[in-house]
Amino acid sequence: MKNNKLIFTSSAYLISIMYTIFFCVSCKHMINDNKSNENMYLNFVPSDNLKDNDIPISKTNHIQNLKLKNTIYFSLDQYCVLPIFFEILDLHADFLCNNPLYKIIIEGHTDERGTPEYNIGLGERRAYAVKKYLQSKGVLSNQIDTVSYGKEKPIAFGQNEESYSKNRRVVLLY
Repeated sequence: MKNNKLIFTSSAYLISIMYTIFFCVSCKHMINDNKSNENMYLNFVPSDNLKDNDIPISKTNHIQNLKLKNTIYFSLDQYCVLPIFFEILDLHADFLCNNPLYKIIIEGHTDERGTPEYNIGLGERRAYAVKKYLQSKGVLSNQIDTVSYGKEKPIAFGQNEESYSKNRRVVLLY
């Protein structure tokens, strides 16, 4: 009877070790996948220059850090905020919730495809989606203004997917 209990305990222990190892390997793989996705969408100063432990306490420096992470990108003809950008928006929401006197302007932009009217509307929907996300995190509506420029203010020129993807964006301005 003791041998059966010992075998069962040893087996359970080995299984838990195997699950732990599998979990660690899986998590590391997931983290690496997310980093490659971020590089595909994000266009700001590399993280080597800005570390979480180095964020200054002063509001001016905090705003400067937020300005480095102020662009949210969108898929073609879409206005849903991609989960990859939640962390960036959460940083802005946290700052705005803790500093209710600060206001932001959310600019909606599109690529050059489509009519001016359609692109203005799409830019508005993108800006509104970001506004709603920030409000869901507690930011007051009087802290947020939205504007759509449609395709009128591109940051990348060229008629290729790389340029188009850089122009499909929302910019948060303090």
